[in-house]
Amino acid sequence: MDCATCETMVDVYLDGEMSATDCVAFERALELCPECRQRLEDARALSGLLHDLPAEPVPDLLRARIERELRSIAGKSQPVVPAARPVAATTILPRPSMRWAAMAASLIVAVSIGWLGGMSSMQGRRDADELTAGFVRVASSDHPVDVVSSDRHTVKPWFAGKISYSPPVRDLTTGGFPLLGGRVDIFDGRKVAVLVYSHGQHKVALTLWPAGSDSDSPADVAQRDGFVLAQWRHGGFEMRAVSDMEPAEMSAFVKAVNTAEGPDR
Repeated sequence: MDCATCETMVDVYLDGEMSATDCVAFERALELCPECRQRLEDARALSGLLHDLPAEPVPDLLRARIERELRSIAGKSQPVVPAARPVAATTILPRPSMRWAAMAASLIVAVSIGWLGGMSSMQGRRDADELTAGFVRVASSDHPVDVVSSDRHTVKPWFAGKISYSPPVRDLTTGGFPLLGGRVDIFDGRKVAVLVYSHGQHKVALTLWPAGSDSDSPADVAQRDGFVLAQWRHGGFEMRAVSDMEPAEMSAFVKAVNTAEGPDR
């Protein structure tokens, strides 16, 4: 099991959904890769945090404070230390950066107040949880992509042999969303392609897989507590995008994807 595959299997391993054979291969791979071991520890800590969340909704004042810290971090090139630690994540997680802690805190608030329940067009809370958690991993990692390139002709072939389909990779630079690269992640129990774009100081994680229908569908864009999600169908692919930018910027991203020129259109 190579390092890239090992990283994508961390959540499956934690959820106890991995076969005995894969578990052996996974644990052997961990012995050889300190970064994968740290990835596992981070995911285990975050999983424990979410499991211990109180049932009561987070107070509005606390939620507003976390949102303000998140916007402050997103608006500056260097991480900032909050005046007060709004969530215990900064003391429970193993030496996280303040950016990682702030985004994890925002995710905790989002889950605790049930914002995902208002997105009727999403397939369910679990799907939206997976997508948001995937974006947090991208946004908080020093290595958000497995293949680093702004050239779609480099990124697209990289997926060959790693997933069961060839994803469309679009150059969105003229639309204001330069390509950073790609990665493989696990969504709904299978490997999927994730394309990572940038927009100013923000990142956008676009997860896509073959659709069961050739008909396109308009994008459903929704925002809750610092994250914005979009889901739509285009060109025979189901598309899910997550970012911490504004809804209008997400709508512009969707338009850029849908109107991109090239063979992957």
